[in-house]
Amino acid sequence: MLNELKKNHFFMAAAASLLTVTPVSAANVSLAIGSAESPPNNSLVQNAGANDYFQEGINLAAQQNTASAESAFRRAIQIDPNFAEAYANLGSILANQNKLAEAIPNFQTAIRLKPNVPEFHYMFAQVLYAQNKMSEAVESVKKARDLFRSQGKTQDANSLEEVLKNMTK
Repeated sequence: MLNELKKNHFFMAAAASLLTVTPVSAANVSLAIGSAESPPNNSLVQNAGANDYFQEGINLAAQQNTASAESAFRRAIQIDPNFAEAYANLGSILANQNKLAEAIPNFQTAIRLKPNVPEFHYMFAQVLYAQNKMSEAVESVKKARDLFRSQGKTQDANSLEEVLKNMTK
């Protein structure tokens, strides 16, 4: 669920970072908006090696070891170039380092690989918002909201409706 919204700031609350795009887990993608825990098993990835690096990246990101987490996600992508969650998490790590231009293609790839994951669209919107690309950010949040609705996640959809109201004030 999304945190409380502030008038000019729709990102989730974060420690020690201006922009925090919360990492996601392939086994439970709703972690981008939900809790910070990651499940111990990622059943969506066929390649065990890619999964191992992905889980390592999640753990390192939780420890705020961004350089090592970035390397782990990059290695997961090298092993499995279709690992959408690894791209999203790499984008998250890059965004949190204020490497917004580098984060964007990673989110775009995650969305291309798994277009029906609302969290990817929301994470992408955060980066667009940070780049002051308001109309694109609004469209990405709308897409996330609509996907949540279509998946029966009414509370998350309603939270994003509030995000949209705050973005367009």
